[in-house]
Amino acid sequence: MEKESQKLGRAYLVKKLRERGLSYRHSVRIVNFIFAEMAKTLKRGGVVPFPFGKLKRVKRHFSKWWDHVGDPPANSSLYTVEHVLDEAGGQELNGWRWPKKGRGVRKEVVSK
Repeated sequence: MEKESQKLGRAYLVKKLRERGLSYRHSVRIVNFIFAEMAKTLKRGGVVPFPFGKLKRVKRHFSKWWDHVGDPPANSSLYTVEHVLDEAGGQELNGWRWPKKGRGVRKEVVSK
């Protein structure tokens, strides 16, 4: 992987759209529209299909310690976004394979 392609942010997406012949302004509008729609879907509790899995909104759990101290974390929003890997994502990102059904399961042998 090239060093340049490791930074996959908005600028990278705009650059790729510009390589397809779109103007800078149109590229930025398209990228911003896509991220805005993803944010709306996540705020409603929906699931966003994503490469190697999906994005979903999950509720954050703060310990009661924060209430006792009286100093909540800086980002105390109730929800956050979680990336849930699918089988292809697990293989690509972590280098492991999902176990196949019935394989690796030990069956106990009852001896007489």
